[in-house]
Parts: sequence; structure tokens; C-alpha cells
Amino acid sequence: MADPIGFIGLGVMGAGMARNILKAGLPLVVTTTSPEKAEAFRAEGATVVATPREVAAAARIVVTCVPDSPALQGVVEGDSGLAAADWADGLLIDCSTIAPSEAREAAARIGAAGARMIDAPVSGGAKGATDGTLTIMVGGEEADIERARPVLEAMGKNIHHVGPFGAGQTIKACNQLMVAVNLMGACEAVAMARSGGVDPDVMREVLSTGAARSGVLEMHAKRYIDKALDGGFRAELMRKDLGIAATIGATEHRAQPATTLAHQLMTAACNAGFAKKDSAALGLFYDLMNGAEPQE
Repeated sequence: MADPIGFIGLGVMGAGMARNILKAGLPLVVTTTSPEKAEAFRAEGATVVATPREVAAAARIVVTCVPDSPALQGVVEGDSGLAAADWADGLLIDCSTIAPSEAREAAARIGAAGARMIDAPVSGGAKGATDGTLTIMVGGEEADIERARPVLEAMGKNIHHVGPFGAGQTIKACNQLMVAVNLMGACEAVAMARSGGVDPDVMREVLSTGAARSGVLEMHAKRYIDKALDGGFRAELMRKDLGIAATIGATEHRAQPATTLAHQLMTAACNAGFAKKDSAALGLFYDLMNGAEPQE
């Protein structure tokens, strides 16, 4: 029988990722503060324990997928954290999106417990997490990544070893920057189409067949046009990710005007009341800037 795999972070992305580990035939150990999620995963065959420390005690390999660095810190540290376990030869696969410097801090804490860590942020949204088609950007030592590969392949379709530890987070920051800047253009295009009396769905379909085509135009813009903005990747998380991209640029003394503007606009959209909506709710902020009521 295969060794158990631990999973912490059964949110919008993590729940689908964890279920795909089960579907791959790997025993799964999870912890969650949600009684409903605990019952659901128990019914699907997972072992449910009370704390991250108990997850590490049961599994040599643990996956985390949490919203930010403070959440990861809460999982790793303290009497009930991963680092409190006897976790010699353990391996943490962190699929959260955090700054490279924050990943290195977590790795140092994990290292003190005798374990190793790779950073493996993901892209592909909730659908990709559910379907097991995520792109996973992995930074770390080759031997650690090969050890993690069966788990990574259970969760994703495109597994890329992008460099040393921390490189995965850098690539993810690049990804989020590109998504956000494309989203800015898509929202402006929708507003332009509407003001010109053109059905924005027609605009989107036409542009998706030419040089302007992009995943953002096809998916994010459609969510905005269709007013399907509940759930998904929240605007407040995109704001956090753009903050990471801005910090990387500042650390390297780089001018990043697109990053700065995207971060400011997403921050303004969150402050306007759209923080809990899908990041495509940036379009609602464009409605406000154009003097129109948000088309929710």
C-alpha cells in the first residue's frame, strides 16, 4: 500500500486537489476546521485528524494550499504545527501563493524539524483543480521534486521544474501579473464595446479568434459579462498576489508600471466592496469609474 499523503487547506482550490490525490489511489490524511468538510472527506475515504502536527505524524509528504503567508505560518508553527512533529525525512509541497522570501522562512522552520520543502504554486483555477489539469510551477532540489512527482501529477497536468527553491513563487508572480494586466484590458474592452452599442459577448467572441485572444478574455471577461462573480479566485487574493509581484520588483530595483497600476486598480476594486467577489469583478470597478452602476 502506498504511503499516506497529507493535505492542509481544503478551500476553493485545495478541495479539488486533495480529491484528485484520493482518485489517484493515494491514501489521504487531512485536517480542517470545517465539520462539513471533515465529514465529506471522511466519507470519500480520507483520514481526518485534528491538527497539522497530526498530519505530519501520519504522512511523510504533506501538501499545503492556504491563502497567504500568515496562514502558512499558522500551519507550520506552534505546538500543533507541522514543525512540532517528529518529521525527519518529511517533505512539504507548498502550493500556496506567497513571496519567495516568505517561502524561504517557512522552509527554514520546516528544516529545523528535519524536513524539506519545495514551492509549487498552481495556476488553472477551481476548474483546473477539480479536473486535475493544473499547471504547477515547482522550485526546489531535483531529488525532492522527483519524490513529490506522483503527488504533483495527481493534482496537475503540466508540471514544470522552474529552478531552485523560490523560483516557483517568482514564476507565479509573473503569471498573476500577466493575468491582471490582461484583465485590465479585457474590462476596458467590454466598457468600450458597451459604450459603442456593441454586444460585449460578440466583441469577446470575435477577439478570441484573433491576435487579442487570451485565457483572460475567454474566461474572466465572460464571468464579468455574465455577472458570474460569486466564488472563484477572490479579488482580495489577486490584490495580495499583485502585492507580491510589486515587492519582488522593488527588491530587485525594477520599474514595473504595469504591476503598480494593476495593484492599485485591484486594491481600489476591493475597497469599493468587491473584495470577496471573483477577481473579474474588476469590471464592476470600471463600471463605477465610467459613471455607471455596476452591472452585477
